[in-house]
Amino acid sequence: MNQLRSELKKITSTRLWWGLLLGALLWTAFNAGLSAAFAGQSAGPGQPATPGLDDPAMIRQVYANAAFAGPYVFALILGIAGMTGEHRYQTITPTLLATPKRSRVVLAKLAAHAMVGMVFGVAGALVAFGVGGAVVAARGFDLGLATDGLWPAVLGAVLAVGVWTLIGVGLGTLIRNQVAAILVAVLITFLVEPLLTFAATAVDQIATAMKFSPTNASSAMTSPPDTFLNYLEPWQGGLVMLGYAVLFTAVGLALTARRDVT
Repeated sequence: MNQLRSELKKITSTRLWWGLLLGALLWTAFNAGLSAAFAGQSAGPGQPATPGLDDPAMIRQVYANAAFAGPYVFALILGIAGMTGEHRYQTITPTLLATPKRSRVVLAKLAAHAMVGMVFGVAGALVAFGVGGAVVAARGFDLGLATDGLWPAVLGAVLAVGVWTLIGVGLGTLIRNQVAAILVAVLITFLVEPLLTFAATAVDQIATAMKFSPTNASSAMTSPPDTFLNYLEPWQGGLVMLGYAVLFTAVGLALTARRDVT
């Protein structure tokens, strides 16, 4: 518990966490508001309209999907900085001198970042309901709070954000340079995965594999509308994300136990 409190103090004693949280909330508000504002609208002449706000899948997208899509990248960066910052500022040395058992340090760091990551998820959900709900009401629709599958999807979004924080810690363990780790994470999340997902429209084998990518597996946890990718079931996406968390935890423990920190 002392180690856990120490790791929580490291997170909350800097400006980084609330700066990332602010960015996450602004991006969540944009996603929720945009989804609610353009639901049921056509993308252009001759284009089919998106599902309207009377569609349960769209209500889940406005609330649950926005609650995930807004915070998860910021939570990922928080996890990366939590590990790479230790090496960048050499705070890892006194940390490991105070707690020579390195596995305890890594597990405490993972637990602390998962907790803060889920705080990001809860805050994102509140903003999604506030902003998205306001736009839904302004358009004259029911808020849809009793929509089938909404609350499990919101819970899945919160848990997914927490798991992405763990993935960030693991990535920060693999790549100790903070800038390089963040660039790799953003490159994979915003370029590599979307390109492979797009390629899945033409190649069935890629589509099958991309269901299990971190972004698509965690998106499945929020019960998104049906897409060409045909996401996993929410519980399957949760298991896949749990597998990623266990993998990164194991790698983090192994590397931290062997590496020189001076």
